[in-house]
Amino acid sequence: MDLVKIAERLDAEEKLKLKYRRFVSKGDEQTQAVRMDKLLDVEPEQGLLFVSFDDRDIIWVRVEEAIEALPDDGVYGEAAGH
Repeated sequence: MDLVKIAERLDAEEKLKLKYRRFVSKGDEQTQAVRMDKLLDVEPEQGLLFVSFDDRDIIWVRVEEAIEALPDDGVYGEAAGH
C-alpha cells in the first residue's frame, strides 16, 4: 500500500475509506475482524493511517493491518462476510 499516493489523494480532497484488520476481544478470546471506516489522514514516514472509528473516535491503523483504500460511500463498520 503506497501511503504517499493515498496522502496525495486525500490532499486532492478525494473522500476515502479504509478497509483494515483489527483484533477484537470477545470475552477471553481475541479474534480478527475486518472493518471499514472513514480515512482521515496518513503518516507515510510512520506507516500509519488515521480513521474515524464508528464516526466517534480517531484511531490509527498500521500499514500492515490495512487492506485497501476505497472511495468513501458512507458505509462503515464490520465488512460483510468477515
